[in-house]
Amino acid sequence: MISNITANSHQAPSGHQTLKNRQAVTESSSVNSAQTDTHSNIRSRQFDFSNMTLEEQSNAAETLYQQGVLSLGEVAFLTGRYNLIKHDGELGGTTLAQAKTEKFDVIGQLKENLSAVKSQSAATQDVVRNYETMINKLEVYQFGFHTSA
Repeated sequence: MISNITANSHQAPSGHQTLKNRQAVTESSSVNSAQTDTHSNIRSRQFDFSNMTLEEQSNAAETLYQQGVLSLGEVAFLTGRYNLIKHDGELGGTTLAQAKTEKFDVIGQLKENLSAVKSQSAATQDVVRNYETMINKLEVYQFGFHTSA
């Protein structure tokens, strides 16, 4: 709703048109500010759960536990695999060197694991609920909102 009045025009904007112009500029600024705030918040997160190693996942979980974001059970869940690899040197074909260097999407992996657990008839409601809670917490931390359906 910005007027097509140019500098060479002899027509002056009406009071109503001037108000509409100001509203359009204000709305545009608000949208840009909100987008910038969202992107800044995501970038300012201490950890990127969409691209980290098992070692980084373990360290992030411990830190988030100390900050009160994760429960003791959740930190145990997120650190267990790395700690076993660290202790034994290898677990399920993953070496300590791989655990320290190969990056992956933690949230994506949790979703895949949840899907596999649900397809097994032995999965209890508690196990499914624990996965869903963990995914929700990490999505909220990572993106500022829950993205799973």
